[in-house]
Amino acid sequence: MYLSQKTQLRLANLITIIAEGEKKTEIFRQVLAEQKMFEPYTTFKRLDQLRTGELTVSDLVDFLMDNKITVSKAQADYLFQKLDQNRDGKITYPDFVKAILPKEDSRLRQIATLRDSYALEINMLLPTEVEWGLSKVFYQEVQNYKYFHSFEISSIATAQEILTGSADFTSLDAFRCIDQTLLGYITIETLSEFLKQNGVRLSFDDLLAFFRVVDKDSDGKINYSELLEAIIFTSDYFQQERQIVSELRKSRERIIQLEKEKEENDVLKRSRERIEELKKSREYLEQLEELKRSREKIEQLEELRQSRERLQDLKKSREVQEALKNSGEKIQDLQKSRERLEELKKSRERLNQLEELRKSRQQMEELEELKKSRERQAQIDELKKSRERLEDLRKSRETLQQLEQERKNHEKIDEQKKSRERIEELQKQRKRIEELRTYQEALEFQKKEREELDLKRSQERLSELKKSRERLDQIEALRKSREQEKTLSDMKQSREKIEQLRESELRIQQLENQRRSIERSRELEKIERDLEYERQRSQERIQRLELEAEIERKQRERVLDDEINFVQSRIYDTPKRRY
Repeated sequence: MYLSQKTQLRLANLITIIAEGEKKTEIFRQVLAEQKMFEPYTTFKRLDQLRTGELTVSDLVDFLMDNKITVSKAQADYLFQKLDQNRDGKITYPDFVKAILPKEDSRLRQIATLRDSYALEINMLLPTEVEWGLSKVFYQEVQNYKYFHSFEISSIATAQEILTGSADFTSLDAFRCIDQTLLGYITIETLSEFLKQNGVRLSFDDLLAFFRVVDKDSDGKINYSELLEAIIFTSDYFQQERQIVSELRKSRERIIQLEKEKEENDVLKRSRERIEELKKSREYLEQLEELKRSREKIEQLEELRQSRERLQDLKKSREVQEALKNSGEKIQDLQKSRERLEELKKSRERLNQLEELRKSRQQMEELEELKKSRERQAQIDELKKSRERLEDLRKSRETLQQLEQERKNHEKIDEQKKSRERIEELQKQRKRIEELRTYQEALEFQKKEREELDLKRSQERLSELKKSRERLDQIEALRKSREQEKTLSDMKQSREKIEQLRESELRIQQLENQRRSIERSRELEKIERDLEYERQRSQERIQRLELEAEIERKQRERVLDDEINFVQSRIYDTPKRRY
């Protein structure tokens, strides 16, 4: 197997603890729904004192403190996460209704939802039975999270710690141990088989309770992430992961929108530039046409002026001829006419000069127009080049469109291949589904029989719950009286314990003094022993040194005797042998 037998038993123990805790909370949910004054919306308003439409951790803690229930920060966070059904970091009214209403008894749930709501002001309490029932539901959830018996541990958190503390534990191996058929998800049947293999037998109701807690999407299947969230308490991690995924999706959509907007803006800018260029070209052409028209008008005006001058000259010449005919009559008139002729000559000369100036001006204007026409031709050439560029861009667009069509065709081919593979997989899945349908039909038949039995049991439970509620009221009265008695007895016991502790402290001090004196005496004995041992060793060393000194002294005496004998033998010429 993937896990050892010990870790499998720990996993089965965690599953049973979760199922039992859910069954206990379901009992308190049904008791709360039976109360006639219970209505979900008014209870939600009781907790939502600020009327924001959302509940926070402080709202839950304040409600529990009002009902004389104290919880730690970790327990309050766990309760908040249990009520937050959709895991969005907010407890809204739908989340509250899903968590508070009973889940096994649909009749009670419908009755509670159909009750009429009533007014409830801020800082106003609900009826006592509703306050008691709601606080019990919350308190039971907290107890499921962390609650210790005398010898056994029936807490989800501690069971999770024990399971994850195993040496051979991994979440993937745990999922594979339950999903032995390799379906990729866990069903009620596979879970019951796993529990039977480990010697644990849970009823169908208990298995449904476990699925209610773990199966977040309510599809009748437990996937790997849901089981991991139940085994290892990492709901915040999944929430952060979902938020990151949603933010990434939103950022991708924004990037796509921005790219589309950029493309549209580029197209608009290009179209605007083209429109401006076309407008400029149109204005340029209109100016050219206006110049042509002005030139024609100027030429017409000059022709009219010349014709008028000719007519005036003819009139004057006729007058002169008439004056010459009448010369005999008036000589003075001739003189005047001569003067006028001279003036006319001068005026003609002036007119000739003016015409020459006009022609020079016309030449200058023609030169300027030629310069302008050259500039306009350059602009026209630029327009032609821009048109050629536009044609190139159109061709490139057509090529890009062709490439996109080819890419789409390739993608369609790939999709067709994938669809064929999917069809094959779907055919395999259909076979499995048909097998599962036959199995589910049998299960549904069994479920119907169980539902009939459950209805009978629920009716019996209702009667039992009513009796239990009366008993609970009596028990609470007795509990309060016993608590008072216990408080008095605890006070007396605490006083006695304090006196005992004082006596024990005195005894402990005396024992510590005795121990210190004994330790000192032992240390002195050790020191004396060490001194005796060292003294003996020093005596032995002294004796050894004395023996060595005597041996050396004897050796020296022998050497001296030998030398004396040798000297005497030399003196007396008597050889002596050395021994």
